Formats: sequence, C-alpha cells, structure tokens
Amino acid sequence: MSNESLRNLLKEAKCTNHNLALAVNRVAAESGMTLRYDRTTVSHWLGGSRPRHPVPVFIAEAFTRRLGRPITVAATGFSDETASEFQLPPDDSAGIPALLRLVAADLDPGGRAVLYELPYRVDWAVPPAWPPHHRTATRTPARGSSPFGVGPDAVEAVRTTTAAFSVADKAFGSGRGLSALTAYLTTDITAWLAAEAVGQIRCDLLSAVASLLRLIGAMSFDSLRHHLAQRYYQCALHLSLEAGDLREHVAILRDMSAQARFLGHHRLAIHLTEAALGYASTSVTPEARAALLGEAAIAHAALDHRRTALACLAKAELCLGHADSAEASAVRADLAYRTGRTLALLRDSAGAEAALRRSLRHRTTPERRSRMLTTHHLAEVQFGSGRLEQACATWQGFLDEYPHMNSARVNRVFQTMRGRLLPHHKNIVVAKTIDRLDGLAAG
Repeated sequence: MSNESLRNLLKEAKCTNHNLALAVNRVAAESGMTLRYDRTTVSHWLGGSRPRHPVPVFIAEAFTRRLGRPITVAATGFSDETASEFQLPPDDSAGIPALLRLVAADLDPGGRAVLYELPYRVDWAVPPAWPPHHRTATRTPARGSSPFGVGPDAVEAVRTTTAAFSVADKAFGSGRGLSALTAYLTTDITAWLAAEAVGQIRCDLLSAVASLLRLIGAMSFDSLRHHLAQRYYQCALHLSLEAGDLREHVAILRDMSAQARFLGHHRLAIHLTEAALGYASTSVTPEARAALLGEAAIAHAALDHRRTALACLAKAELCLGHADSAEASAVRADLAYRTGRTLALLRDSAGAEAALRRSLRHRTTPERRSRMLTTHHLAEVQFGSGRLEQACATWQGFLDEYPHMNSARVNRVFQTMRGRLLPHHKNIVVAKTIDRLDGLAAG
C-alpha cells in the first residue's frame, strides 16, 4: 500500500526523493548512525516499505527542518516503534517533574538507548523569553534553612559537586564522570527538590541545579549524545528561569549555541547567541559577553559573513579589556581559540595560527581537552597551508595526551586526523605519525 502521507509531505516541502534521502542521512549522522540512503530508498518508502527503527524519527525531523514546523512520525505515514514506557513527550522540558522523568529514563538501560538514538531537534533551539521582572542583582545570599530542612549547605553541596566534576570533565573527558553525575541527580538532588524549599533558598537551589544540569548537558554533548544534551539543556533553562538567574540562563544559551554550531546549524547558533546577548546587556560579566561574541563570530564566519564575524571578535576583545576576574586567563584562552577558529574559516591562516598559539599559552594545565582541541585545530591550519611535517609535529602534542582522555568528541578528531594523513602516507614523517595513531588505536 503506497504511503500517501509521505508523498503529500514531499509535495508540500517541494523536496525530491534525493534531497529527502540526503536530509535523513544527515539527521542520522548527528545521532551517530551512518546511513547511505538515496532516491531509490525513498521510492521504496513511497511504495509502502517501512524503514527500520529509528529511521521514521529521522524522517520526521528532516521534514520538521524543511517545513519549519513540528512533524510527527505519524504524519509521515510510519509508526513510532519506540517502547511506550521510554517515550518522553517531545516538549517535556518544563520544571522539576520533567527533570525527574528525564533522569529516570536516562538511568534505565532501555530508556538511555532510546535517548541515544533520537535526533537533534532544531525546533528546540528556541530560547524561552526571559521574564522582565527577574533581576539577578537583587538576589541575596541564602540564609538559614527552609521549613523542610533544605538550607545553604545543600546549595553549597550542589555547587561544590558541580565544580569538582567540571574540573574532571575538562581534564579527562565526559566518559569518566557522566554516569556518576547523572546518578547524583537521583539521590540528594531529587530529595532536595522534592522538599520544596521556599524563598531565597529555593532560588539558590534551583540556580545550583540548573548549573549542574548545564554541565550534564555539556558532558552529553562531549559524548556526542546530542538529543540527550538538548534534554538536559532544556531542563536547565527552565530551572534558571524559575530561579531568576539570568547569568546561568545566558551560560546555558551559550552552550546550546556551541552545540548547534558543532552540528553545522550555524544560523541556529547565531540566533541563540543573539538572544543571549540581548538578555546580557547589563546583567552579566564582560567575560560572559566575550564568550557569546566569540561563539557568534565562528558561526558568522562559517556562513562567510566576514565583516560581521570580525566585528564580533572586535567587540569581544573590547569586553576583555574591561575584564578583571580570577577566570581571566581561561577566558582569554577561550577567546583566542574562537578567534583562531573564526580566522581559519575566513581563510586567514597566519592570523588563525597566531591566535591558536596564543590560546595555548593562556591555557592552564588542567584543561586537557581544550588544549587538545586547540592543538588539533592548529595542526589543521598548518596542514591546510601545505606544511605537512610541521602539522605532524603539532599533532604529536595531541597524541601525547590522547591516552588520558575519554571523550567521544576527541575520538572523532582522532579519526579525522588519520583520514587527513592517509593520502600522504608516502611522506616519512606522515607515515610515522600514522603508525603512532594506529598504535594508540590498538592500545
């Protein structure tokens, strides 16, 4: 029986069979699945064949992106075979009950498998409006305890745990702590949230939990679990809204922008940074504004918006001229990295190389993953300029630290590096680098 629902969507989207196949392949790739569909595959679907799970979800997402409105699996003429007990509502992101449902699914092996295979949702890259009556400047330190026993110690415990896991994540990658941090949500965190603290204690607790959720989102992103990362980012956004914590809200939008940019959704990345910059006009630090402007610069450069990208970098540098904090060195390293990425996209190899080297000088020792990624991009610039042997020498720094890193994002870079070098294997220096890559992969 032919699939008329799918045929009607193709007609509405003005989409060919070939273009739909490519779009589905791309959505699947973002979920870590390699598909090689072509126009004949779509012809089979139109004729009544049913793709295996979870491909119908990818098809629905492809049409959502094409049409600019949510398309369900049912609307494509297929059925969603995801086990019903692990299905979360697509917009289930608001408030503590949504967080509890997400954590329960994430900690169940079956639920986690479902979350891992679902696609990145472009329609979720829409920041909620910030309530104008919230003002972070009026927030006061927590004092005393709520009537239910949740006091400043609980808030401090969440912040201390988040800080410790953040340090470990930067040094060793998300693979070494993500499961433990998620499990922490089901113990103390859920108990404290259920206690219904009131007043300033509640605001501080929600703010601290939002920061922890942002870290889990970032670690899920580092694990290339993009749908899962989105779920945690959405929960974090809503808790930051409820807490009235604009600074945390802006930080979450920045991380969401970085994820969208990583996946090639550059316009979405710009939209998120622009929203955050609009909120951040007076209430966030110069360092936070510089980070947002740096993210925007990379996304604009990827779209070949040269003047806008350079203007963003200039504004970011101006922000750091007024920065005076204990984190200034790390922020300068981050901005230099973003400057290098921007200039590389704008084909300014010399400027990109100088910026990436500057980033490495500012980068502190514990931030191993950032240092490795910066080193890789520096080698990429050198490689793209035809300096193969210099690039290989730079990549050695990446390889020196690779055994200590448990990060799917870094692993992808590792594979990319090998693919770049293989066509030049007759060069002795390149051949030795490939041998070292193979040794590390085998070990």
